Amino acid sequence: MYIDKTLREYLNDLAAKKPAPGGGSAAALSASIGAGLMSMVANYTVGNPKYRDSDEKIAPLLAKIEKLRDELEDLIDKDVEAYNKLSKGMKVRGKNPAGHDELYKESVKAPFEICKLSFECLKMCPDLARYGNPNLITDTAIAAILLEGAFFSAKFNAFINLKNVKDMKFIEMVAGTLSPLENEAPKLKEDILEMCEDVISK
Repeated sequence: MYIDKTLREYLNDLAAKKPAPGGGSAAALSASIGAGLMSMVANYTVGNPKYRDSDEKIAPLLAKIEKLRDELEDLIDKDVEAYNKLSKGMKVRGKNPAGHDELYKESVKAPFEICKLSFECLKMCPDLARYGNPNLITDTAIAAILLEGAFFSAKFNAFINLKNVKDMKFIEMVAGTLSPLENEAPKLKEDILEMCEDVISK
């Protein structure tokens, strides 16, 4: 499991001539880093006497962010596992075509989850920008940038596999969920960055 290995080992394998880890796993890592930055902002706010008025807003956020961060970290490896399973399954192409559909659906699920979790984190960034420790405002901005990037990175990985899925209900569910988020994420990120710029300029 990469989550228990060194960062250098992960990055070396990412750069190597290996099928996995790839873009989906990298998207999960990027989102995990974004969530980690959000947690850092919250941790430097909660319990700080200077920002006591923010505790009520930020403390509940911290618990939610940490839960999402744990889920995103799990997806770093889940995406690798799904790709490896798909790769092995394709070697027996023709023997079990019905099983292939399930393999492709499984390979969609990890990046689909990364998209949803990245967006959930992104939605919490405005409150961090409003109520978080202003000395870490750039970390909130960087988190938003990483989370939007992770969302779109994972979206591409979801859709490259979705095109091979035959289950129309599954296709409609994934596309129907991600389509509105795809429109909203860039606007949300830009709003967050504007808020951060306003804090920096004060």
